[in-house]
Amino acid sequence: MFGTIGRAQPKPGMESKFDDLHAMWKQTVRPKVPGSFLELVGHPKDRPGEGLFIALAQDEATYRQLADLPEQHEFFTRMVELLEAPPTWEDVELEIVIQD
Repeated sequence: MFGTIGRAQPKPGMESKFDDLHAMWKQTVRPKVPGSFLELVGHPKDRPGEGLFIALAQDEATYRQLADLPEQHEFFTRMVELLEAPPTWEDVELEIVIQD
């Protein structure tokens, strides 16, 4: 899978707006690109106000197709307005392995 690991710090009091924006993204932007995606969202144990997310597409072509959507750019612009600073990103190729 191909995607990004991101970190973001919402402005104080903007957490619920950030969550609402993400919910809107899942309903309106994500469905525009076919294929599998995996999202993991949370925060570092020692920094509860910082958001950490991993967003993975089934392959790099699918990831780039999403990134190239004008709607994705609009989402990103609106998201940055809710943050203390622009998020950090690290593009990654990951394999998912689940062991029991």
